[in-house]
Amino acid sequence: MAKARIHASLLYTVLVLSILHLPGPATARCESGDEDEQGFPVSPFPIIRTIQFKTPFVAKPSVMYGITMLDINYAENNRAKIQLMGVEKSNFTVWMGTMYDTKMYGLGMRWMACD
Repeated sequence: MAKARIHASLLYTVLVLSILHLPGPATARCESGDEDEQGFPVSPFPIIRTIQFKTPFVAKPSVMYGITMLDINYAENNRAKIQLMGVEKSNFTVWMGTMYDTKMYGLGMRWMACD
């Protein structure tokens, strides 16, 4: 009987210590913003932009983005492109432009970075 109590007490101690050393919930941080470039009558594209985060992330974040605005000449096909060139803890770089004969005068994007 005494051995059973010792084993139960030891098991309880191991369980409590295991729970106390479990990692806490992960804390994710996100940051978001907008980038717009406009120019008429001369197109400013292609351009490369480096966007600085307000506070650097602990690790490289994932960056999501989408087009929010287009100003394109009606006479050509509509082609716009935003390409993520690189991500660092403190910033990310995007290429914003068009292809072939498209004349673009404005392009806007909204982005969000989370670790």
